[in-house]
Amino acid sequence: MRTRAILATVAGLLILGCGSDDTTGPPEPQPRPGVLNVSVNSGTPVGAVVFTVTGSGITSPAASAGARVYHDLSGNTLHAVVVGSSLSGEIMRFTVPDVRQVAGYQVSVQQASGTANQSLAASGVSLSVVE
Repeated sequence: MRTRAILATVAGLLILGCGSDDTTGPPEPQPRPGVLNVSVNSGTPVGAVVFTVTGSGITSPAASAGARVYHDLSGNTLHAVVVGSSLSGEIMRFTVPDVRQVAGYQVSVQQASGTANQSLAASGVSLSVVE
């Protein structure tokens, strides 16, 4: 009988010890400032592309190697023109407050031209924002 009483007491203490009034959850992860890239993909060689990137906290746009960038940064909108002899892969980079929020940055193509200065359909040139 005494053993049962001890086991019941221990079980009760264990149950009480497992409960927690802490409902705050895990701490919020800290922002990870860094650089995101604009990458181009096209079936036709691209010589220039005009596009817009939207998202919070964009700063310091710069061209990737072999390209030149002209830009206007206003609020959360970056208007850019990137030109080069043949653009492929990552064409431009910019700094953001948290690279883990990459999905919050949207890019859209307004115009594009090929390496022979021919007009390309904007729908045939794909841009994406990547880490």
